[in-house]
Amino acid sequence: MQIKITLQKKQREAIKASESYPIVFFGGAKGGGKSYCIRARQTLRRLKYPKTKGLIVRKTYPELLSNHIRMFFVEYPMVKAWYNKAEKTIYWPNGSTTEFSYLQNTDDVYTYQGREYDDIDVDEVTQHEYEVIKILRSSLRTTNPAIKPRMFLTGNPGGIGHAEIKRIFVDRDFTPDENGHDYHFVQAFVRDNRALLDADPEYEERLKDLPIALRKAYLEGDWNIFTGQAFGEFSRHKHVMKPIIPSVTFAHYLSMDWGYSEKSMFAGYLHAVIKMKTEDGQNFQRVITYKEWAGNQKTPHEWAAIIYNDCITLGIKPTKAYGDPAMFNTQTDGSKAISKLMLDKWKDLHTNDLWTPFVRGNNNRIARVATVHNWLSLASDKLPYWMITESCPYLIKTLPQLIYDENRIDDINTDSNDHGYDSCGYFLTQLKFISVKAGPFSHAKKAEVFRMKYNSDNQEIAFSPEEFSKQYDK
Repeated sequence: MQIKITLQKKQREAIKASESYPIVFFGGAKGGGKSYCIRARQTLRRLKYPKTKGLIVRKTYPELLSNHIRMFFVEYPMVKAWYNKAEKTIYWPNGSTTEFSYLQNTDDVYTYQGREYDDIDVDEVTQHEYEVIKILRSSLRTTNPAIKPRMFLTGNPGGIGHAEIKRIFVDRDFTPDENGHDYHFVQAFVRDNRALLDADPEYEERLKDLPIALRKAYLEGDWNIFTGQAFGEFSRHKHVMKPIIPSVTFAHYLSMDWGYSEKSMFAGYLHAVIKMKTEDGQNFQRVITYKEWAGNQKTPHEWAAIIYNDCITLGIKPTKAYGDPAMFNTQTDGSKAISKLMLDKWKDLHTNDLWTPFVRGNNNRIARVATVHNWLSLASDKLPYWMITESCPYLIKTLPQLIYDENRIDDINTDSNDHGYDSCGYFLTQLKFISVKAGPFSHAKKAEVFRMKYNSDNQEIAFSPEEFSKQYDK
């Protein structure tokens, strides 16, 4: 069976790499020939390895239909006779199959658990949360010794999955459970796609006319640009530290954003405030967010009990709890406000005494954005004013994914996953932010000794501010 496939240099490089690496990402600028590369790779793999199964994924069915199914018929006309419309599957003459699927929501991916594919190709991968890729990868397996299962990804800068794709493939910043040798990145540029530029010579010029952020992302394939990203300064290297429990000698605060339904989320956090001093006498405060409660479909009484019991176990008594202003409103059925229900539960658990005051958070959304920017900036010791421990995975995952609202450019898009951000923002806007002058930070010999307790051995140990900076990987 002969099918003519014409590949350009970068496309050949990406397809060749997919024979050697478990996951290849072919991405960058728009117009780099990425979608064609997916179809060519699927065709080559299915014809080379009889009786194997491939899967091509896009975000929506219209995108899948226009960008892949119909284009298959244009590029390889004989394929149309092998396509089963009802099953959205190509049945190749040698017994192989290529299935087409769309995953509009993250939860849709769970329908693929238990299925088996020799190849999975995800087009425009940054439109998905990275959880989708992890779950799909679990479906990569084969009983055919002739083929090695492979995943092939394409995409542009931007989108909900931008931060994780950039971390893994561009920055090559791997978590302990990720094998860096599994991942390979091939950068795509529009200039690599001569077929497009020969057919449409003005395409590159149109990209040059875009606003600077879009131009850098779509023309130059700049992964440091995330179009619309609210907190581009956030970095796992800078802002995330190892799990610790700050000493009870610091002031500790709770913050909460309310959510109950499957589509919503409750996000609660414990924060410690450390008073810092530079050698030249400047005072500032550092916040460590070190405990997270995130989930849904729990009542106010249930969350109140969980938070109280965890704090008692940690030996922490929060000074105040800052909450979502909506938690202080009488509920639509006329029942008590959520904050009152939680306070009642805390009183029951704390032998009828007030455990911690519950304070209405600041609902000024514009001020919240500006405040979080301030706290994410670096103090004169080159460390952020606000640091987050690895014990807060939901916050670490969602904070860099937040985008600005197109209609209110100084506010966060409320359709994004903003519950962790809102929760922390209710607290940070109530805490005075004190900026210190930039410049070298020299720790004095009489620097205050802090006490922190490591989760790993549950021992409280003392260390100086200088040693503190070594507790996380910059």
